[in-house]
Amino acid sequence: MIKINDREYQDIDEALGNAERGSVIDLDNQVIRKQLVIDKPDITIKNGAFEYNLCAHEILSDGYKRGTFRTYSVFVDADNVCFENIVVRNSSGYENGQAIALMIAGDNFRAKDCVISSYQDTLFIGPLPDREYEERGFVGPLEGRERKFIYTFFDNCRIEGSIDFIFGGGFGYFHKCEIRSLDTGKEINGYVCAPSTSENKEYGFIFDECEFTSEDNMDNTVYLGRPWRDYGKCLIVDSVIGKHIKAEGYSDWNKENAQMSSQFKEHNNINLTESDRVKWMKETNNKDLEYINLLRGGNV
Repeated sequence: MIKINDREYQDIDEALGNAERGSVIDLDNQVIRKQLVIDKPDITIKNGAFEYNLCAHEILSDGYKRGTFRTYSVFVDADNVCFENIVVRNSSGYENGQAIALMIAGDNFRAKDCVISSYQDTLFIGPLPDREYEERGFVGPLEGRERKFIYTFFDNCRIEGSIDFIFGGGFGYFHKCEIRSLDTGKEINGYVCAPSTSENKEYGFIFDECEFTSEDNMDNTVYLGRPWRDYGKCLIVDSVIGKHIKAEGYSDWNKENAQMSSQFKEHNNINLTESDRVKWMKETNNKDLEYINLLRGGNV
């Protein structure tokens, strides 16, 4: 049974329907196997798993592909939602293209002791970029919405995938997380993150005291990041970077403009293999490190 305090509910929809601000929903170690939208603000969900298996390449009844943004297993569409000891997985597999496990559009989302797992496009942190590159590229619940910049926080979590498996235009702070790359059997096994940060935002994704790990036999096959849009921003601080990461670290995604406008930065990391980063990587400054200290203190 799913519980809210001393009340019990048969399924997650009933529990969410009865949740109030401040409610703590305990899944009691159940695995919820359905696509789920969480639109109740100010709630905590703990102790269980969400799993589904939709993929971008699936052809729907209208003759079009499902596309990336209708593949989510869980869509958080409310502010101040917290996950604790939760697994969110899209189990459709690598061969089926983009498959989002967790899609977030609500501000101040927080995850602690969680696992977020898929292959391509595992974790999306809104907003979308201003426009899509391909026709129908943004089809889904975020299409046509105002681009709302959001803040998300991940503490002691494992996020795993292959291609661009942490992506989007919002702010993501990953503290003491395992960022795990999965094997696709290809010469280039993937890209950890693909930020699309707006030009007027100072920070996108921040990895602080994290471990970048991989499955076996993946040495020198993965890039730390590439810019989904020209102003993508990523900062990696005080982290351990495994042998799977390529010496150059980053790809410009064939976007020469992004070499100037993007901001990929690193500071005081331990690299377990050769490191010869791209010349267009930017320098970390004192302001960046002061901001990290604020984040660690919970003052952001």
